[in-house]
Amino acid sequence: MKNYADRLLSAIEQKHSPCVIGLDPRLDLMPDFIRMNVEDKPLADAIRSAITSFNHEVIEAVNEVVPAVKLQIAFYEQYGLPGLHAFEDTIRLARDFGLIVIVDAKRNDISSTAEAYANAFLGRTNIFGQLKAIFDVDCITVSPFLGRDSLIPFINACAEYGKGIFVLVKTSNPGSVDIQDQKLAANSEPLYRGLAKMVDDCGQRVIGESGYSSIGAVVGATFPQQARDLRRSMPRAIILVPGYGAQGGTAEGASACFNSDRRGAIVNASRSIIYSHEHQNISRDDFKKVVRLSAEKMTSEIVGALPLAMAAQ
Repeated sequence: MKNYADRLLSAIEQKHSPCVIGLDPRLDLMPDFIRMNVEDKPLADAIRSAITSFNHEVIEAVNEVVPAVKLQIAFYEQYGLPGLHAFEDTIRLARDFGLIVIVDAKRNDISSTAEAYANAFLGRTNIFGQLKAIFDVDCITVSPFLGRDSLIPFINACAEYGKGIFVLVKTSNPGSVDIQDQKLAANSEPLYRGLAKMVDDCGQRVIGESGYSSIGAVVGATFPQQARDLRRSMPRAIILVPGYGAQGGTAEGASACFNSDRRGAIVNASRSIIYSHEHQNISRDDFKKVVRLSAEKMTSEIVGALPLAMAAQ
């Protein structure tokens, strides 16, 4: 399969949008028309059907506007097995609409456990002697805090199957300073800078024709000063930018994660897009219009902020 970074950048250029919409299901926030359609079903079936139907409406609304969707797996796991069935349903739906699928799971461990995570999401699992794709998504977020060797199974899967990873480097939450900003004794640099150097080094193995690597990084829009520094440290990494919208990150803050070629980053928004309707009794058609307009507005704001970011570099 084609290099993940090349596929992602091609999709971004095709849609003229460096944005990804987060599909984070919350039953209590969904419109009434979703819940009314499942109220007579057994509980497990109702949960699966509601989540899958809601995501289908969102995907239909945004698939012409954005190149990718991001599934935060915790929002599915909270509903147990029905939620995970809906997770699988949503992956298939997104693929049917031609969207790149990113899973935000922040997985990792050591040795064979890391390999099992990589097999489940990116590679193949040996099932009675046959290699089978399980979730088979395009990309997954991973934690680097168990060390470089823990990333190797994921990098191997990226190289073999044309997949990608986003490594946590500087996350969008305020508490990230508690760990990620701590100074390393060796050189007095913050930990996040050391992680960026590791991402840049690991990414050399899977650089595509675009000049970008399938090994990317997570850097929050809520820390634009640090983002500019990290952008220079990882010139070939695509940066997944959370924190825009509901978390307080701005388009200007997110734009700090882009290179001078106006590429190299994809900005995520979830709540501010998929729950942008003001009333839960909204009609199906109006809901889809609101979601699409919110996605278009996000794209316009991010793209509009890029010239200012380029001038600041």
